[in-house]
Amino acid sequence: MNPGMTFDPYYQPRILSQLLAKMETEVKSAFVDLYVVELEKEKTLVIKKITNEAWSEETKKRGTFFIEERNRDKKGITLTKSDCGKIAIMLKEISEK
Repeated sequence: MNPGMTFDPYYQPRILSQLLAKMETEVKSAFVDLYVVELEKEKTLVIKKITNEAWSEETKKRGTFFIEERNRDKKGITLTKSDCGKIAIMLKEISEK
């Protein structure tokens, strides 16, 4: 607590209830698997489409995607030329929809 602030037993619970109400009304994003790519070196890459009813029509029309490495042991991903070829076909298909 900030040294210049005093504890107000009425104010604190009200803030908490407002935050909880906001969290309950938020629309969560849905992640749907489009492609699962088995890569070399025992890696799996998943291309997902993200949707959210709260987004603007422009964002919905443009489309939003997420690429996830399953069973990852570090933040980045290393791809071989063969891996890039597999992914390129799928990304081309997505971009033409």
